[in-house]
Amino acid sequence: MHQFRFELLRRATKPQCESVRPWWFCCQILVGVLLLPGCTTTRMSHTARTGMEQLLLSNAVDQALEKTPLPPVDGQKVYLEEKYLDCVDKGYLVASVREKLLQAGAMLVGKPEDSVVTIELRSGGVGTDNVDKFLGTPAVAIPGPLPLQFPEVRLYEKTSQFGTAKIAMVAYQTATGKLLFDSGRQLARGDDSRWSLMGIGPFQTGTVRQEVNQAANSYPVRLASGESTSH
Repeated sequence: MHQFRFELLRRATKPQCESVRPWWFCCQILVGVLLLPGCTTTRMSHTARTGMEQLLLSNAVDQALEKTPLPPVDGQKVYLEEKYLDCVDKGYLVASVREKLLQAGAMLVGKPEDSVVTIELRSGGVGTDNVDKFLGTPAVAIPGPLPLQFPEVRLYEKTSQFGTAKIAMVAYQTATGKLLFDSGRQLARGDDSRWSLMGIGPFQTGTVRQEVNQAANSYPVRLASGESTSH
């Protein structure tokens, strides 16, 4: 009789023990993983100039060059003189002008004596500036036996950054120095503005934002024939 009862008890408890074992095993693994030591090291670096600063300047240069006319250089040997150009991002400006001349049909040469036409490039200013403004109350400190400090409260704030480029060029006959063309002064400005209202934001507007959105959606490929296609 006692053996029969023991057998019934063993059969009744066996399934329950077997069902508990997997859960107990998983809990042991989880506790072991949580107790394992670990560390993560993240290295962050910053360039000397921000990407936004460079985009502001290149955007302003692009706008100024779009408004700058060129002399009739189709089929002409042209030397681009850079010695009067002294500005930030000079390399981008010079390369952009060279691209514009090539698209106009010019044959660029590396020496003045090999050219028929010389184009002098100059800049009246290439740089950035910013403006910060807000609507609210500034931080106030009231001295006394019980000094009080009231924090700054900004209901509306706006930060604007600007990139400005002023570009001009003249063309003359290399052999005689006779003036052939004067482009005039072309001034352009790129901007990026961020504003927020009652802590909601920031919202971004400006020519740089437009350029980034256009670049994210498509990019132009200009063919040798002068035609362009978008992808």
